[in-house]
Amino acid sequence: MLHEGNVEKVIVYLNDGDTFTFTEISSVSEHTSERGALALEINYLADNETKALSKTIFVLTNNNVVHYTIIYKKNV
Repeated sequence: MLHEGNVEKVIVYLNDGDTFTFTEISSVSEHTSERGALALEINYLADNETKALSKTIFVLTNNNVVHYTIIYKKNV
């Protein structure tokens, strides 16, 4: 499933207690990775000056990812 343009932030919770929060989201997708695992792909603005996008992929079938939350913008 692709979420594009209306995502405010994504929070990923790991089993070691770490939390990753992504803002300035371009798109978020949940899909099967190249190796056949369920993955969460987050594309976000990494540098506001250059407008460079960055991509982070979490493998959801890995035991390190406990949960993730997608928070949508209110004015969509």
